[in-house]
Amino acid sequence: MTVELNDYHANDIEEMVVAWLTPLCRAGVAREVGDPLPFLLVRHITGAENIEKQTADPIVSVHTLCDKNTGWAAAKRQAAKTHDRMTLWGRYHDTVTLPSTGATAVIDYVQVFEAPIWQVYADVSILRKVGRYQIGLSYINVAYPNS
Repeated sequence: MTVELNDYHANDIEEMVVAWLTPLCRAGVAREVGDPLPFLLVRHITGAENIEKQTADPIVSVHTLCDKNTGWAAAKRQAAKTHDRMTLWGRYHDTVTLPSTGATAVIDYVQVFEAPIWQVYADVSILRKVGRYQIGLSYINVAYPNS
């Protein structure tokens, strides 16, 4: 059975942000208990799309997770590096390579939606600072494989 689909949509923002942040330190959309710290946890939390203009404006949260034993000052420095990496992306719009496809992806903009703030984490041995960023994306043509 064949069904029509829109072959245009934005790239996966979580995959893009993880690819952008990975040179800084380990990053992903999930962290397993016992994974080494620091770790950058990336989550797409909300956003909007304009189908007519073929744009998306997702908002992602970036959680900088650090071992409490390294101290607050070290965690604060790591969170500042994370924030600096995100704002650098917004300044220069560097491309990223998507691990899932090897394709190059580009952003239209990055805006700081909420500067990083301390938040309690369920595991009390971890210090967490969370920033939120709105990232502009344009739709791309995606050819779905025959299935």
